[in-house]
Amino acid sequence: MTPKANYHMLKPLIERQLSAQTDLQRTAIIDVGSNSFRLVVMTYLRGYHFQLTDEVRESVRLVQGLGATGKLSREAMAHAVEVMRLYAAFCRACGIDDIAAVATSAVREAANRTEFLSRVQRETGISVRLLSGEEEAYYGYLAAVNSTTLRDGFVVDLGGGSLEITRVQDRLPRESVSLTLGAVRTTEDWLPSIPPTKEQVARLRKHIREQLAPLTWFKLKGSEQLVGQGGSLRNLARIAQKQGNYPLDELHGYELAANDVRKIAKQLEGMSLAERLRVNGMKPDRADIALAAAIVIEECLRHAEAETLLVCSQGLREGVFYERFFNGNADPSAPPMFKNVREASVINVAHLYHFQERHARHVAHLSLSMFDQLAALEGDSERFSAAERELLWAACLLHDIGMNIDYNDHHRHSYYLILNSGLPGFTHRELALIALAAKYHRKGTPSTAPISAVLQAGDEARLLRMTALLRLAEQLDRSRDGAVSDVRLEPHEDGYLLTPISDQDISVAVWSAQLHTDIFRSAFGKPLAITYNV
Repeated sequence: MTPKANYHMLKPLIERQLSAQTDLQRTAIIDVGSNSFRLVVMTYLRGYHFQLTDEVRESVRLVQGLGATGKLSREAMAHAVEVMRLYAAFCRACGIDDIAAVATSAVREAANRTEFLSRVQRETGISVRLLSGEEEAYYGYLAAVNSTTLRDGFVVDLGGGSLEITRVQDRLPRESVSLTLGAVRTTEDWLPSIPPTKEQVARLRKHIREQLAPLTWFKLKGSEQLVGQGGSLRNLARIAQKQGNYPLDELHGYELAANDVRKIAKQLEGMSLAERLRVNGMKPDRADIALAAAIVIEECLRHAEAETLLVCSQGLREGVFYERFFNGNADPSAPPMFKNVREASVINVAHLYHFQERHARHVAHLSLSMFDQLAALEGDSERFSAAERELLWAACLLHDIGMNIDYNDHHRHSYYLILNSGLPGFTHRELALIALAAKYHRKGTPSTAPISAVLQAGDEARLLRMTALLRLAEQLDRSRDGAVSDVRLEPHEDGYLLTPISDQDISVAVWSAQLHTDIFRSAFGKPLAITYNV
C-alpha cells in the first residue's frame, strides 16, 4: 500500500476532526477557467492555519471556438451555466455562504462576456468577478510566493486560454504579461489534427517564439527560479514522474526537467488520441491538448534559458484565498504573504493535526540544544549545517502528529501525513528526510527505502544524525512534563557525557534515554554516557 493510499484512508477522519473545531471559516473559491471550472473549499482560522477540504472540477472548454468567432459559443455557455448551477447547489448543501468566483481569459476576451456573466448571476445567484490579465497573473504570483521559496525569478501560469508570466524580485511582483498561448487555444488554432503535421508543429513553435521574443526580461540569471502552474503543466509533470518511476506521489515542489518536457513533446507529436490516452499519467480530458501544452512549456524554458521548472500545485484559486486568510493580519501596503514559507508550512501542518505543542516544541528545544553543542564541539560545519538544523526542527514539531489517528504505530502515521501534506517550501528531498526522521523517532534503524531515489549522497548519514537527536530528546521528555529543562553535552573519555538539567525527579527520562544511546554512537561514531544526579 502506497503512502498516498494510506493517507486517503485517514483523510475523512482528519477532515471531521478539523470541521469540529470552533471559529473556523469556510470559503468556496470558483475558478471560471478557459478549459475547466474548479471549485475548492478552504477551511481556515484566519492567519492561523488552513486546509483544502473539498474540490470539484469539471471540464467545460469555455474557450473553444473563441479564436474563430470572438464569442463564447451557445453550447459552451449553456454547459458553463449548468456547472455553475451545480456549484451553487453544492455550496448551499454544504452551508457555505462565502463564495468568491473569478473568471479568466476566455470570458475576458469574449465579445459576449456581459451576456454570459449576467446569465450566470441570474440563473445561479453567483456573482463572478472578471479578472484582467494583470490580476490573473497577480493571483498566480500570490500562490507561488506563499507556497515556494521563490525570491527572485519568474512565475509561469499555463491555463486553457492564456499564459501568464510574472517577474519576481525580492519576493515582489515587478512586471507581468498575459499571452493568448493557453493549451486549448493553441491546440484549436495551431494543432487542429491529431497527430499534427510537422508543418503545424513548426508554425506553432514559430508563433510562440514570436510572442515571447519581446520579453527580453524573461531570462533566468544566477540563482533565480522558474516556477510553473496550471493543470496542463501538472499533467506533464505527472507523466514525467511516471516515466521516471518517481517514488513520491507528490507534484508540488517537483523539479520538471527541460529534457523531460522535450522528450514528452516529441513522444506526443506522433501519437493518435487513443495512443495519448494510454500514456501513463495522462489525464483523459487533457490528452487532446497535452502536446500544445508541452510545446508552450518547452518554448518558455528555452526562452528563459532554464534547465528545470519547479512545479507549483497552487494557483489562482489559492491566490484569491490568501487575500482572505491574511485579511487583518498582514501589512496592507504589502502583498498578503508569509514572511517565512517553510516555517509557516510546518506550523500549519502541525496545527492541522492538533500536535501536542508543548511537548513538540520542548523536544525541538532539546534536540537543537544537543545539535548546537555538538556543532561547537565537533567544529564540523558540513555535518552541522543550518539546513540540517532546520530539517531537524521540522521533524521535531511534526514527529507525533500521527497520534491524531492512533497512538499505535503513530510514528508510521506521522510519516504518511508528512509525506502527503507536502510541506510547501521544502524540496522533495527535504520532505523525505523530515518524514523519515518522524517515522524512526521511536525505534528501529533508519532506512531510506522505498523513497531513496529522491535523496542524495550523504543523506543516509544525515537521517541517522537527525533521528538520533530526535529520539534522545523524545525520551528525555518521556513524561511530557518538560521536567528536563535542557541538557549539557561535554567530552568524556572517548565519547560524550550528556547531563540532563532539572530540579525534579527525572529518573524515568534518564532511564528511557539510556536505552537509546546506541543510535547516538551509530550516528556520531562516539559512545554516549548519561549522568543524573538525584
